[in-house]
Amino acid sequence: MMRRTSYLQTLLYLTAACTVVGMAATGDVGLAQSPRKTGLAPPQVFQPPFPYSLGIAAQGKRTIYVAGQVALDAKGGLVGKDDPEAQARQVFANMKAVLAAAGASMDDVVKITMIIRNGADFPKIGGVRREFFKEPYPASTAFIAPLLNPDWLVEVEAVAVVD
Repeated sequence: MMRRTSYLQTLLYLTAACTVVGMAATGDVGLAQSPRKTGLAPPQVFQPPFPYSLGIAAQGKRTIYVAGQVALDAKGGLVGKDDPEAQARQVFANMKAVLAAAGASMDDVVKITMIIRNGADFPKIGGVRREFFKEPYPASTAFIAPLLNPDWLVEVEAVAVVD
């Protein structure tokens, strides 16, 4: 029972922290539309105030799947040891490069899945995510789990849709 209580307390802490960070960073919670993707926000579902959409309706002819990206530079060196923000920037820069190789951009991303080693880093990583995505933000799922290399703090995969 003690472990379950600790897990629930951690979950509540993360939810509260993300809400406060998101509200302070943006001051708004609205969703925008673009010609190829529409953010979905039904009124009966709570919309947390951080950069993600509850769902995305996407139109396009090609789907691009970006494998999980980690904070490795072009030579395979770790960027930002023990720094979740530096690692997140490298992760999203790598994602941007993979998308560009397919003729796509970060604006085409409709879904991301994030694996974060330490739940306390979620607000910092979310802040960096805001630097790379604009509204309507991709639908997003995050997991707190160990990664293959203990020095990796975050891994992110993506799905993009383009014409």
